[in-house]
Parts: sequence; C-alpha cells; structure tokens
Amino acid sequence: MFRALWFMFLLGVLAITTMWLADHPGLVSLTWHGYIIETSAAVLIGIVTAIVILTALIYRLWIFICGVPAGILWLRGEGRRRQGYLALSRGMVAVAAGDPDEARRQAGWANNLIEEPSLTLLLSAQSAQLNGDEDSAHKFFTKMLENPDTEFLGLRGLLNQATKNDDNNQALKWVRRAYQLKPKSDWVVRTMFDLASRAELWNEACGALDTAIRKKQVDTLEAKHSKAVLYHQMSIEAEASGNYAKALKLSKRASKEEPGFVPAQVRLAHLLMSSGKQDKAIKVLEDAWAVSPNPEIAHAYWPLTDARNALSRMKAAHKLAVFNPTSPTTKLMLVQNALDAGLWSDARKNLEEIRTSDEPVTRNYCQLMAQLE
Repeated sequence: MFRALWFMFLLGVLAITTMWLADHPGLVSLTWHGYIIETSAAVLIGIVTAIVILTALIYRLWIFICGVPAGILWLRGEGRRRQGYLALSRGMVAVAAGDPDEARRQAGWANNLIEEPSLTLLLSAQSAQLNGDEDSAHKFFTKMLENPDTEFLGLRGLLNQATKNDDNNQALKWVRRAYQLKPKSDWVVRTMFDLASRAELWNEACGALDTAIRKKQVDTLEAKHSKAVLYHQMSIEAEASGNYAKALKLSKRASKEEPGFVPAQVRLAHLLMSSGKQDKAIKVLEDAWAVSPNPEIAHAYWPLTDARNALSRMKAAHKLAVFNPTSPTTKLMLVQNALDAGLWSDARKNLEEIRTSDEPVTRNYCQLMAQLE
C-alpha cells in the first residue's frame, strides 16, 4: 500500500513538472569548441535524465558481471550445504532405525559436505556406538568438549559410557562438569544425586537434592524420604568419626524428615540412650511404632525397658501395643511374645483376631499358628 502511494506521488510530480516545462519551454544555448547548440530546457533535462539512467544501468551491469564468480561459488557452497544437511538428516534417521552401516556412511558424507563439527560429531559418535566401536565414539565425544555448543552433549555421551562401564569415578567427574554447565537440567541433577550417593559423598548428594527440590523436580514424599536417608547415612559417618553430637543432630533431622523411616528412628533411640536420655529414647520408639510398626522397633525397645526375660518382654510388648493396637504387626508381636512366655491363650486370642480381620494371611501368621499348635 505504501509503495503504491509513493509511486502515485512520483507520477504526479512528473506530470506536474512536464506540464510546467511545456508552459515554460525556455531556451538553453551551449558553446563548445566553436559549436553552438541551442535547445529548449525540456529537451536538455530529458537528455541529462537519459544519460543518468544509462550510466546507472551500465554500473549495475558491471556490478553484476563482477559478482558472477562469487555468486557461482555461493550457489556451489549452498548446494553442498543442502546435500550435507540432507546427509545429516538421513544419518539421524539411520541411527534411530538402528542401521549402523547407513549411519556411518551418511556421517562421512555430512562431515565432508558441511564444515559444522557441532552437528557432524554427534552423528559420528552415535554411528560409532551403533557399530560397537566405543573407542571411536569416545574420541568423538571428547572432541565435542572443545566446542561450547557441543560440550554438554559430549559430556552426556562420556557419562553414559562411564556408567555403562561401571566407572563411577569417571562418571562422577563428567556429571560434575555437566552440573556446572546446566545445573537446572533434570537428568543432570538426578544423576549427580545417584552417583554421589553411590560414592557415599553425602554432602554432595544433599546439595544435588536441594537443587532438585528448589526446581520442583521431585515430589514432596520422595524429597522427604531421600533427605531422611541422607541424614541417616551422614549420622552414621559422623558417629564413626567420633563426632557424637553431630551424629545425634543429624539423626534427629532424619527422624523429623520421615517419621516412618524405621532405621532413622531406631538409630535416634540408640544415640539418645548412649547420651543417657533413656526416657526420650523410649518415646522415640513408641512414636515410631504409632506411625509404622516394625519388628526392628520392638527389638530396640526391649533393652530400653529392661525386658530381660519372656514375661518382662510380654509386659513391655503390651505397653508398646497401646500405640498402634489394631495393626496386624502389633498383634503378631504380641503372639510371638506370648509364645515365648508360654501364654498360649493370649497367643491364640491374637491369632484369631488376625484371622477374622480383613488383612491377608501372611507367612509369619502361618508360622506362629504352627508354633502354637
């Protein structure tokens, strides 16, 4: 629309100028080397305009002729790039289809046709892996580290190779570098957490988990359980190094993160008992039984309540059972202690309550019933 209005404007200016020159033809006289040329102003303007237009056309023709070789080279390079990208696409399709020979052939073509290692190195590495040539793939992935555009992809390839070879130290080295490049990447954070945990680098694993929590890459329950496990392991490490105060502090944090994590509760009770806080240790186990009854809790409970024989254990078992009386685990604990104390009627009563409940029959139930009979 703008161009049409501009054209109409120029056409109007030209028409007005022509009409003005027609009404005012004027006279122009030119003397040059004894020659006298006389003409009207309109003719002179027309001649000058024609000369300007002809000069412009000759200049454009000259520019065009000078640019022909460069244009030919550009078209040739563009053709090579198109063929290279086509080979790259076909190579990626071959990798996805699991055709190693075609992938290697197309990777060679792409590498020769386009000078973009950021694209061709990845295809070359993947085709080498399809052929089972891990050494060549390793070289390609390592080469990718030299280019900022491909460094992250190279690190992922090297990390996958190290993980496949069970080389945890090397894998940890690569994932740390990847973590520095892209700390927000979901798979980087998870891999960092897994490898650091496997290497018992609890502080590093805790840092990765904190990042995952901030980025909302893990749900609340998974985060709490992982935190509890990490604090529990760090507590064990602190106690082994002789730092009992730190061990107790970390154990309390683990217990708070997940009250149903039995190892953390048992450990906290053990540390409290070692610190002379027997009542607090007993309360920890009773609270843990209320949340998640487990035989390990009961085994840790007996020494704290001075249950040295079968009858005293039976008394302590009834005390512990109050905190979760309807649980099948609670009733099985009472049955076992009743059998140990020779209280057959109490054992049969609890077994009958389990049998008439909606809970499925377990192996422990059958073993205790057999023992009772």
